[in-house]
Amino acid sequence: MDDDTVRINVGGTMFTTRLSTVQKYPDTLLGSISFESDCYNKDDKSFYFDRNPELFNTILDYYRNGCLHLPNHLCGWLWKTELEFWKIPLTDISECCHKTISSYNKRVDVSKMLKTVFSPLNHSEYASPSGIGKIRHRLWLFLDEPESSTWAKVFSFVYLSTVLVSASFPCLKTHPGIRIQTSNATTILKLAAYNNVQMWMNKDNHKEMQFATTKEPNWLYYWSLVIFIFFSVETILRVLTCSTKNKFVKEWLNILDIILFVIMWICYGIKHAEKEILSNKHLAYFLCFCEAVSVLRLFKFFRLAKQYSSLRILFIAVQSSVRELLLLLITFFVFGWMFANLVYYTEILESESFPNMLVGFWWSVVTMTTVGYGDVYPVGPLGRVVGVLCSLCGLLVLAMPIAIIAGNFDSLCRHNEERGAYVKLQTKQKSNIPKAWETSKIDPNYPIKLFESYT
Repeated sequence: MDDDTVRINVGGTMFTTRLSTVQKYPDTLLGSISFESDCYNKDDKSFYFDRNPELFNTILDYYRNGCLHLPNHLCGWLWKTELEFWKIPLTDISECCHKTISSYNKRVDVSKMLKTVFSPLNHSEYASPSGIGKIRHRLWLFLDEPESSTWAKVFSFVYLSTVLVSASFPCLKTHPGIRIQTSNATTILKLAAYNNVQMWMNKDNHKEMQFATTKEPNWLYYWSLVIFIFFSVETILRVLTCSTKNKFVKEWLNILDIILFVIMWICYGIKHAEKEILSNKHLAYFLCFCEAVSVLRLFKFFRLAKQYSSLRILFIAVQSSVRELLLLLITFFVFGWMFANLVYYTEILESESFPNMLVGFWWSVVTMTTVGYGDVYPVGPLGRVVGVLCSLCGLLVLAMPIAIIAGNFDSLCRHNEERGAYVKLQTKQKSNIPKAWETSKIDPNYPIKLFESYT
C-alpha cells in the first residue's frame, strides 16, 4: 500500500481510498485526519470510526464525486446525525436529494407543534399543596379538561348544549309572533308628545316600531337570564381557579369570555331603562351593538376542541396557511378593483346600471365568490363579457389557496394519527411492564416472613 492510500475502518467494515481524495474538503472530519490522530490504529494501519458502514458509502462518494446524494429509503434523522459527525455541511447536499433533510425537518417541526397543542398544561405543578389549592386544581380540570373525569364530560355536554340553545334566543327575540304587544305606535307617539320627549324612531320603519311597542316574553327573558348567570359563574370560576394567570390572559377565548361577561350584564342593565332607550338614540344604538356582540358567545363552542382533535387540527391548518389566506385577500382585492373598473366603463352608456365604481366593486366581489345576489348586473354585451371573465377568475383565485389549506389539513391529520398511534403504543408498553414478583415464583411477603421466623 503506497503512501497516498488510506484505510478507514467504519464499524468493522474496511474501506480503502486515497488520502488525496478525503483531503479535498479539509474542513470535514475525514479531510482533517492525520496519522497522529487519536482515531488512527497503528497495529492495522487504519483509521477507526464507530459509525454505520452502510451510510459511509454515501459519505465516501461525496469525497470522490464532489456531490452528496442521499438514499431516500433511510430516515432523515440518520443522515442529519451522520453529516454532523463527519462535519459535512447540509448545504453540500445536492438539490435533488435535499428533500430528505427538508422533509425530516418539517416533520420534526410538525411533531413538536402537535405535541405542544395536544399536551395539556400540567396545572398540578402550580397547584398549592393545601386543601384550597387541591380544590382549585380539581375545579380547573372539571371546567377545562373534559377528559379528566366523567363529571367533566357531563359538564362539557351541558356547556355545549347551553351554547347552542343560547344562540337561538337572539333569533327568537326578533320574531313578531313571539314578542308580546305592550302598546301601539299611536299610544307611544301620544305619550312622547305628552311628556315632551323627542322620539328618535321612524314610525314607517316596522322594525323600530316593533322594538318600541313589543317586548320579549317572560319565559324567554328568564331563560336568557339563567344562561347569563351560567356563563358568568363559569367565567368567574375559570378566573379564580386558574393557577397560571399570565397564560390565562394570553388565550383569546379567555379574553372573549371576559368581554362577553361585561357586555351581557350591560345589556341586562340597559334593558331596564325603557324610557331612556326610547328617547336616547345613542343608548338604543349602543344596546343594539351589545346585543350583536353578545352573539360571539357561540365561539365558546371552540372550548370543546380539546375533545375533538380534528377541530384543533383545523385551527392549526388555518394558522399555518396565513400566508396563503393573505395572498387570497390581496389577490381578491386587486381583481375586485380591476373588474369594478372594467364593468363600470363597459356599462358607461347604460344609465341604470353601476352608478359608481364602488357598486362595481361590490358586484365583482359577489361574482368572484359565485354568490351572485342579482341586485346589480351588467346589461350591455361588453359588460356581460366582463362578468364571464370575473366569474372564471373568481374560480381560479379561490381554488388555489383552498387547495393549499386542504392539503395542510390532510397532512396534519395524518401526522396526528401517526403520533396518536405512537403515543398509544408507548402507553401500552409502559402499562404491560410487570412487577418483579408477578413474573417470578418468589413470594413478595417472603422477606417479612423470614424476619418473623428469625425473631
